[in-house]
Amino acid sequence: MRPAPADWLIQHGLNQANVDAVHVGGCWAAKKSGRCRPATREQALDALRNQVPPCVHCQPDHGLRHRLKRERPGQHAGRG
Repeated sequence: MRPAPADWLIQHGLNQANVDAVHVGGCWAAKKSGRCRPATREQALDALRNQVPPCVHCQPDHGLRHRLKRERPGQHAGRG
């Protein structure tokens, strides 16, 4: 049996140091890129907070929007 796909993915650049995009786990564009790693919900939120663009195809920010709106800019959940 295959493990369940991750709920969130972080796409890295060609040099693996840059973060290029945040994806929903089943995104076809993420699969096509081959440069994505599984991420937790918090990692996906942190990436979006740090101006990593959401994928234009799967729009992961829509699923996370309610959490992002509740926080003030510069304030992370559970940190202060």
